[in-house]
Amino acid sequence: MDKNSAIDADNLLYQLWLDYRNGNPAALDDIFEKLTPFCLRVCSKTCGKYIYENDDEASIARLAVVEALDKYDPAKGTMPIFIGQVIRNRIIDYKRKERRQSVISFNLLSKGAYRFEEEVDESFFEEIIDSIARKQEINKLQDLLQQFQIYINELPSLSPQQQKTRQNAQQIAAIIANNQDLCDYLLTKKSLPLKELEENWQINRKLAERYRKYIIMAVLIYINDFPLLQDYILPMKGGRADEN
Repeated sequence: MDKNSAIDADNLLYQLWLDYRNGNPAALDDIFEKLTPFCLRVCSKTCGKYIYENDDEASIARLAVVEALDKYDPAKGTMPIFIGQVIRNRIIDYKRKERRQSVISFNLLSKGAYRFEEEVDESFFEEIIDSIARKQEINKLQDLLQQFQIYINELPSLSPQQQKTRQNAQQIAAIIANNQDLCDYLLTKKSLPLKELEENWQINRKLAERYRKYIIMAVLIYINDFPLLQDYILPMKGGRADEN
């Protein structure tokens, strides 16, 4: 996750935790709402199968969140990772008890589908946090693209396949993203400012028209707070965009 975004998310969760510790019961509902996707992903990754909100494991996770909130000490590190560790441990405890009480042989357990070590590397939880944040960014991007009558599932087939072509398309996007007038045109007219780009930036109009949807997507990622999706686009550049 982008460092600033991660700090903002941690600060919000920390403030909710303070409200909860200070006796505000409504804060617990806000914490559950914020953490539900994370809790379900921790459960799913620990169990090796998808966990839904009405599954027993999800109920155990909610109880684990309350336990973690009561035990949390800022000196113990970041709150999501601490909460994730408590959830994971309680799920493992539940699976151990379930295995002991059942007469059924759990082949998955013997094959290592459940990982019984109590501690895992922080990357176990950071990967989950990044995955959730990336999905949230994709959903927001999808809403923005629909304003341009572009659907995110069609973009892979419309994206430039050649590296040089892709770089030129990305450079066109960066030119627009760096210029307020060009951005305003795009957002207002819902189309590329082709005339201005061709006259003032000598861009290849044919390339811009062919990869219009990809360029619009790239601009929206550049100008919005989508730090994880920017991994799929080269760093912003200014200047001339040429293609032979």
